[in-house]
Amino acid sequence: MTISRSMACAAVMSVLFLVLPMYSHAQAPALTPSAQVQQPDGVLFLRAMKAMKESKFAVARTLLNSLINSYPDSDYVPRAKLAIGDAWYAEGAFRQAAMEYTDFITFFPNRPEVAEAKLKLDSIQKR
Repeated sequence: MTISRSMACAAVMSVLFLVLPMYSHAQAPALTPSAQVQQPDGVLFLRAMKAMKESKFAVARTLLNSLINSYPDSDYVPRAKLAIGDAWYAEGAFRQAAMEYTDFITFFPNRPEVAEAKLKLDSIQKR
């Protein structure tokens, strides 16, 4: 029995979305430039999602960009790229959000989140 890559990815993402909220209440260490690079990719991602929930969008983008630059092969990179677009979108910076969503679609065309990115692009273009 073989499992397609997209099915496996969807299963992993489902588990992550169920587990991530349990870790959102953990105390995050202070944000310092040197601490960002030394943190594992998962920690950076969790801290960024916590910042997003707290509407600290600039902090979230900094953490997500640090993740992308420090761990370019991480499984978190596609979600980080999409989350950067979401941070811009939440702030009403639609031009920057559109650029991030377009990049996401270009670099990760087979990801299930492409449909979400396209919907957000459409909503931006209708403004």
